[in-house]
Amino acid sequence: MEEFFNPHTSNSRKHDIEQQLNYFKSLPDLWKYCIYFLTNTSNQYVKIFALSSLETVINQQWSNTEWSSKEEIKSLLHNYLVEQGHSSTHFFRSKYAKLIVDIAKHDWPNRYPHFFNNILELLRTEPNQLVGLALLKTTSEEFMGIQATYKNSSRKDEIIRLLQQYIPVVFEILTNILDNLGTKPRHTSTATPPPSPAHPSSSPTLSQHLGSALFRPDIKTLTKEALETVQHLFTWVPVQRIPPQIIKAIFSFTNVSSYSQDDDDMCVLAMSAINELLYRKCTPPDTQDFYFQLYHQTVDLLKEITSSSNRIESLDPVFMEKMSELLVLLIEHHFWRLESEPEFSALDLLSPLFQLTLQLISIRCYFCCLTVWASFAKQIKPQNAKKYSDVFITLVTALLKKIQFTYNFNQLNVINEIDMDENNETEWQVFLKTTIEVIAIIAEYFPSETFGLVLSPWKVSYDIFRSLEQSLDYQNSSLKLNVSETERLCYVFKDFSSLTQTLTRLSSVYIDQTAEGCQSPTTVINSILEKILESASLSNKANFYELITREGDTRLTSSFVELHSQLLAAVQTLLSWTTRKSILSNHVLKAVLDITLPVLRNQHIVPSKIKHAAAHLLLSFTDIVFAPNLIIIPSVVQFIHVAPSLTFSDKQTNCIVNNSVSNLLLKPWGELSHEDSLQRNAFISTFFENLTKDFRDLNLDSREDRIQDVIENTLPSLSVIVESCRHFPIASKKLLTIALKPTIHHGLYMFPILVRGKEASNYVLTFFLRVMAVLQQQLGIDETKNAVQVFMQVTMNEGQASSVCGLDKLLQILQLVIEAPGNGYKTFLPGILQLCMENIYPLIVSQGSNSPDVSVALISLLYSILLHRWQYFYVSQVRLGYSPGCSDSDPGVEHPQKPEQLLAVLQVFGQALLQQDLNIFRISLAALEDLNSKWKLYHKMLFRCHLLAEFLTVLINCLLDKSQSSLMDDVQMAIYNMAAVNFEGFYSTFLKKFVQSMEGISNEQRTMLLGNFQHNYDTDMPTFVHNLQSFMNEARHLRMCNINYSLSSC
Repeated sequence: MEEFFNPHTSNSRKHDIEQQLNYFKSLPDLWKYCIYFLTNTSNQYVKIFALSSLETVINQQWSNTEWSSKEEIKSLLHNYLVEQGHSSTHFFRSKYAKLIVDIAKHDWPNRYPHFFNNILELLRTEPNQLVGLALLKTTSEEFMGIQATYKNSSRKDEIIRLLQQYIPVVFEILTNILDNLGTKPRHTSTATPPPSPAHPSSSPTLSQHLGSALFRPDIKTLTKEALETVQHLFTWVPVQRIPPQIIKAIFSFTNVSSYSQDDDDMCVLAMSAINELLYRKCTPPDTQDFYFQLYHQTVDLLKEITSSSNRIESLDPVFMEKMSELLVLLIEHHFWRLESEPEFSALDLLSPLFQLTLQLISIRCYFCCLTVWASFAKQIKPQNAKKYSDVFITLVTALLKKIQFTYNFNQLNVINEIDMDENNETEWQVFLKTTIEVIAIIAEYFPSETFGLVLSPWKVSYDIFRSLEQSLDYQNSSLKLNVSETERLCYVFKDFSSLTQTLTRLSSVYIDQTAEGCQSPTTVINSILEKILESASLSNKANFYELITREGDTRLTSSFVELHSQLLAAVQTLLSWTTRKSILSNHVLKAVLDITLPVLRNQHIVPSKIKHAAAHLLLSFTDIVFAPNLIIIPSVVQFIHVAPSLTFSDKQTNCIVNNSVSNLLLKPWGELSHEDSLQRNAFISTFFENLTKDFRDLNLDSREDRIQDVIENTLPSLSVIVESCRHFPIASKKLLTIALKPTIHHGLYMFPILVRGKEASNYVLTFFLRVMAVLQQQLGIDETKNAVQVFMQVTMNEGQASSVCGLDKLLQILQLVIEAPGNGYKTFLPGILQLCMENIYPLIVSQGSNSPDVSVALISLLYSILLHRWQYFYVSQVRLGYSPGCSDSDPGVEHPQKPEQLLAVLQVFGQALLQQDLNIFRISLAALEDLNSKWKLYHKMLFRCHLLAEFLTVLINCLLDKSQSSLMDDVQMAIYNMAAVNFEGFYSTFLKKFVQSMEGISNEQRTMLLGNFQHNYDTDMPTFVHNLQSFMNEARHLRMCNINYSLSSC
């Protein structure tokens, strides 16, 4: 064993050793050798191997092991745990415990009557409590865990009934253990001072013993085992059978002020155990008192935590997450229950929670508190919201101060504004967004009050920002500020930006409410929009980003960039509402264009973030303003001509700007005169010619890097434009199609070259995929036919298919062609089927599991062909007519026109069912079921004669092997639908052949299996599925028993 685990041992030598170990496992009386090595070796590897081998004996050969041998094995395992379990490592203690529980799973209670009483005895004797807890936890896991398995349901019911009898005594013992652990002496520590004796506590008798001390290692291990055991018991024991005393004992370990930081994991474990109770959404009505007591203990814990600022500052984030989870679960699952209690007062909870929210230094812990507030606010019924108005308004006031540097400089100044998380957000952005969302939830109940609370400090920040104009030196292009004022300016920018973001978020809530008072929402929002437009205009006019950059203060620069971006985003949001209520004035139109177009046309100085925000504003603006009102403005006309030549560091900004222009040109313009129509067409033609010029200039001799660069700058914008026109009227789509035809033709000409590079092919195929999805009808049958021929020709060329990147997108394009309405498919379908079956499918088979995306796309395409073009294979009864002149040999409803091709297509679905890839299996099975539902696929003669038995065999073996266990219900349903084609044939012919072909069972067992399934020839779905499940369980059990018997006979 030492040699096997030595890193210097060669693989060939390890293989030889492995063969010897496997031979050892096949020896008769294997258990004797295992016991010998367990009692006579100190080598860890040998012990592990011996225990693993003994586990094999217990799980596979136990029924064939002699009684005396069983007793010897049980005695050895039990004695080891009693004598050495407390001093052994966690692994060996748990392993021995599991082996004993595995034996009990076979023998308890008949052949192992003292199993559970032994556990109780160990728990009652202090030196053996650790071993008893390990056994109890393992029993709970193996008997009642999610992964627990039984040979039949009656055995499972018996185990549950037996365990239920012991619940009261188990909890009584566990409560005593936890109470005693709380009073155990521990190593003293001065890390945290003890609580004041005069301070009230939720558990005065026990908490007084929990002084500032560290757990001794042995006590800590015992406590950890006890809490983990209780937690697992809570996963299945009925709530009404859990005594309040044990909850009180567990809460004693959440008293964070009583432990050193080294014992934080004890607090976390205790919280986890409590939370386990609250994961259950459905609980009996008679548990009302239980949860009310739990609520009071939670409130006491919160009060204890907030009783000292030192305790709040030292809170572990993991503990705080568990604490917030407890509060959220209590609120979401049981708040309605708590509110019905006469003595209930939510203020008991909200008051310490408010204190905790404001005093927490850790951002991670602060988020936990916000999660609780959000959960509480969502649970409030609108009719009850008024009684919590003071709480919520106070909270909003506090949160607004929390996000402003004016009030909370020390905490905000250390928040990370640079590093991005997996969602490309900084810690500051997450902090701000999370806080604002909680304010928005509260605003749903108190829109006017909340909006007013934000508006007041926002106006102050606005006034300060506007006053900066007085400090501008336009002549020298500088700011007349000293160093201290520059520092302050940074935080003015930040606060104005944060409050603008908050105000904008709340505007959607505020404006949807009925106006209460003298000022209507329309008046207020229009006034705010005017002020924001003025602020954005000042930012443009003053070129703050240029002035600030000269100052050399990067923080000031980033603060202004964020503010300017936020002002533009605010205009975008507010415009979308104001246009619903009234038409925009010419003043607003001009102001919006003045703060967007110059920013986008300035190619060098303006930061990319501001340009991106301006692009989004322009896109939204062109969406909500009637195009003819904009096209008459000279600056807009100029921008249409220059937009295609603009380049941005952020490629997405390019797409948004070009989409804005196309939006303006292609959206419905209403009734137009002939002259206006010509002008519009000229604009469209000029714009798209300029946008696609570089692409159309490419040729087969162009350099690869040039091709890549042009494609990256052109096709993404075109793809976005086409997709945005998906819901435009047909007239608009026709205009777009005319404008894009030269580009489409050139793309098809260059297609063989373009699809060879991975990145370029992705852009090209994405573009054609969008074109076929949106503009196929406008292209017409001839253009579509030409495109499909190019795609297929490139893919079908010798050796070309394997070099085509993005083959999955190509198949998606062909699927769109197949699904298009009309009879055009008749031209394409034979070629598409040939491509799929002769080129792409062999490629997939040769590549194995290396191309799952292509496999999924192929199955989806073939499914689409059968679903939408079924008549290609089966002529409808109406067309056949069934006149007297029809010959029996004519292709009819049961005789497809192209049987070999249809059979080959269906076999692709069958091969997909043999794949281990879950997604491929799921899509193939769902496709077959859907085809059967619409076209009665399983009932067709071709399927019944050639495929039905094969498909049934594959699916039943899938259930037997549990290879796709997550889709078990779907597989069972498919088997039933296939059997329903001919239940008589299924029971009398197929099932008999299938059972005869099964390996690992005897003839007598085959007869029994067959008889049990065929019992009543049940045809209703629930009974059939139940019998199928029983058949699977019995078959697996018989196989395992036979394997065990053969091993014991060796």
